[in-house]
Amino acid sequence: MKRVFFLAFSVVMVAGAVAGGLAYFSDPASAQRAVQRRFEYAVINGSYVPYPSESPSSVSGAVNICYLQNAGCQNEEVRFDLNLSKFLQDERLENSTRIKRLAQERANQSAFARAIAKLGSDGWEIVNAPSVEFDLYYVNQQGITTVTEGAKPNQPHVWFKRERQ
Repeated sequence: MKRVFFLAFSVVMVAGAVAGGLAYFSDPASAQRAVQRRFEYAVINGSYVPYPSESPSSVSGAVNICYLQNAGCQNEEVRFDLNLSKFLQDERLENSTRIKRLAQERANQSAFARAIAKLGSDGWEIVNAPSVEFDLYYVNQQGITTVTEGAKPNQPHVWFKRERQ
């Protein structure tokens, strides 16, 4: 009795395994698609100065996020407005043409950082490591700030990816 039960149980298990395997592997293309991970991509492709400036007391910087799609690029602008007087006060700098250029760079850097943080909070991962060099601010013992500008030939493209949802 035990031998008949064991033999019947074994036949049912083998038949179930064969039927399940045939059902799963009957369409190899769909099996491969089920295993294959799909990604979507985005790129931060440069910073720029938005036009026109809304206020002479602020400096604006912006970057473009391009979400790559089959139909092309879906663009999103990420802006940062820097209050010029607060920047001068915080950094203890005097207003000049050079300082306005530094404020513009700070606005661009902040917009770039805001775009990276936005993509990161939305689940995107950086694919390539950007070579970004920011300005360095040194404060001496008298409280005077010295600025060393970073090498910024062009803002690099930063690529992101995430699993398609």
